[in-house]
Amino acid sequence: MLLEKACEADLTLATAESCTGGLLASLLTDVPGVAHAFERGFVTYTDEAKAEMLGVPLDVIKDKGAVSKEVAIAMAEGAMRHSSADIALSITGYADAGDEPGLVHFACARRNAPTHHREEHFGAGGRGATRIESLRVAVEMMLERL
Repeated sequence: MLLEKACEADLTLATAESCTGGLLASLLTDVPGVAHAFERGFVTYTDEAKAEMLGVPLDVIKDKGAVSKEVAIAMAEGAMRHSSADIALSITGYADAGDEPGLVHFACARRNAPTHHREEHFGAGGRGATRIESLRVAVEMMLERL
């Protein structure tokens, strides 16, 4: 449904992922006939990758933490700057360890519009469960921005 709607609106999508490790990008390329709505994905698992690939300032990561609203927003906006996509979704969180297992921050940017943020607390259900729930939220957020 997301890809079909993006195609109908002639919009392209990009992703900037940390804790999901490219699962969202994989999901968006799995649907024949509409996968061309996916423009590119960034897998930025380390702080250095977030800085190098997306332009997230290292001082923001150090000050706020890699799993934060500020970093999620910077990731989404960085994906917009480093792509030709119309909508970019970022995911950064603690999949199964860290300060709060299951805490995930999302941001969805759209050209010429404010970036939206969402914080989810999925609990200590494990890496797989957190990542699957993250995909659900990510798709929902992108649908809202179409």
